[in-house]
Amino acid sequence: MTAPAWPTTNTKPARRRLQAAALPASVLVLTGLGWADLVQHYALDAGTALALSLARALPLLWVRTRPLLAYGVSLAASVLTAVLTRPVGAAEPWPLAVTGLAAAVALLVMGGSRLPRRTCAAMGLALPCVTAVLLAALPGRGGWSGLVPVVIATALALIAADVLRDRSLTRTRLAEQERISETERTRRALLEERARIGRELHDVVAHHMSLIAVRAETAPYRLPDCSAQVHEEFRAVAGAARDALTDMRRLLGLLRGDEAAARVPQPELDRLPALVREAGAGAGLEVVGGLDGVPATVGVCAYRIVQESLSNARRHARGATVDVRLHRTADSLRITVRNGPGAGPAATDGDDGTADGSGGGHGLMGMRERAAVLGGAFSAVAGPDGGFTVTADLPLPAE
Repeated sequence: MTAPAWPTTNTKPARRRLQAAALPASVLVLTGLGWADLVQHYALDAGTALALSLARALPLLWVRTRPLLAYGVSLAASVLTAVLTRPVGAAEPWPLAVTGLAAAVALLVMGGSRLPRRTCAAMGLALPCVTAVLLAALPGRGGWSGLVPVVIATALALIAADVLRDRSLTRTRLAEQERISETERTRRALLEERARIGRELHDVVAHHMSLIAVRAETAPYRLPDCSAQVHEEFRAVAGAARDALTDMRRLLGLLRGDEAAARVPQPELDRLPALVREAGAGAGLEVVGGLDGVPATVGVCAYRIVQESLSNARRHARGATVDVRLHRTADSLRITVRNGPGAGPAATDGDDGTADGSGGGHGLMGMRERAAVLGGAFSAVAGPDGGFTVTADLPLPAE
């Protein structure tokens, strides 16, 4: 039984918390630096400087959800800041202060990466255009050389936004491909398991069909008093049985494909005690109601479910006690395999916990598929103590 995944360190919650705190922290930093910059270098009073700095930086909080609105509000605040300020010295940049340009670039990178390339380019073009208009409309406060850093910063921001956009698209496509690949792997494993079950059921059904053919062919000799019509009917039944066997062999060849045909006889329920003993001293078997007369198809299914459960208990909960219980009633065979929490390290891949290493199915999926083939029910649940319980109910034909 496939136990829950072993606990591992999960960095996703910590990463999410860090990302959630990054934007508010950036807003505080930009607001504080912008306030100090406007007060010291642009001769604004403290209250106005704080309000304008907050208006430029605050849109970072909603840039992920409404990038155009956030960029527009910050740009409008930068324009208002340029109209209300006059640098105290020729070395101070105008119309965009350093902190204002930093806020605009951050919004352009984060917002532009979430928008189409044309929209992002239009956002980037707006920044140097607004700067040029302010320089032309309000001469004497700053020189045209101040347009150069704005153009350079805008170009770098557009490149960064484009890289982030492509990275996001690549990750989305990669996640989609991984989902498709996982679906295909599951589907292929399911088909392989069904083919394996079909091969095992073929051996059981072929045995019954062979008995029908033999009994029908020998009936005229064992029952000499039957009429010629009855003898002819027996020959027809024998011929139909042999035709069915031929078709089943062809079907088996199709299922096996290029695989070598297995020569090992299918297991029966009378081999369960040996299977449980091979699982180790911690495994126990309890049978209620007896197993005589259980149909071969049900017997093979029950054996494989117990075998795979023991194998997975060995693999994922090494050293744990395993209790195997088969309870037969008038209309069903109930299989319960329960293991406690592991007392040792997990087994390495390929150690299935059986002597012959023959447990290799597809875990829970294979056991569920086996039960479904017979019209039964299957469940596998983890216990509160760290153990695991597999339960299968296989219907029995009415006697």
